[in-house]
Amino acid sequence: MGTCTLQNVWWEDVGEDAATFRGSSSSQTMTIDGGGARLASDKVFQHNGPGTMYIRNFQFQNIGKVYRSCGNCSTQHQRNVVISNITVTRPAAAIAGINTNYGDTARISGVTIVNDPSRAVAVCEKYRGTTSGEPTKIGSGADGVNCIYSASDITYR
Repeated sequence: MGTCTLQNVWWEDVGEDAATFRGSSSSQTMTIDGGGARLASDKVFQHNGPGTMYIRNFQFQNIGKVYRSCGNCSTQHQRNVVISNITVTRPAAAIAGINTNYGDTARISGVTIVNDPSRAVAVCEKYRGTTSGEPTKIGSGADGVNCIYSASDITYR
């Protein structure tokens, strides 16, 4: 519900979401530092309130997405995520999903993706968020404005 830190937490069987960031202040932060999660049918970290989420030094395995900015919350905000030094082992669909129409940003660096020879894992997906109904996916990839990373920030193994 506001600024918090989760340090070295391990989720063995996430189900839908491991943690959801809520609250009301645009200056609040949620920091996830160390740990890991696996078996997430949807996203691991959900961002519903405003502010910035930091995800670093974390391992993911068999997930949908690492992070998703709420696509259809009844109250929408600009949300920011900074993802660094993570390892994602497929299957996985995406690293981050953000709503560009609300000014969301995803800054991504130090990502290692394992078992993805065809480069199927999307690094940053862009959506048009809404306050009702389902959000519309409008693209993916680095753009220097909302999805901020370079090819050198992603390593495949």
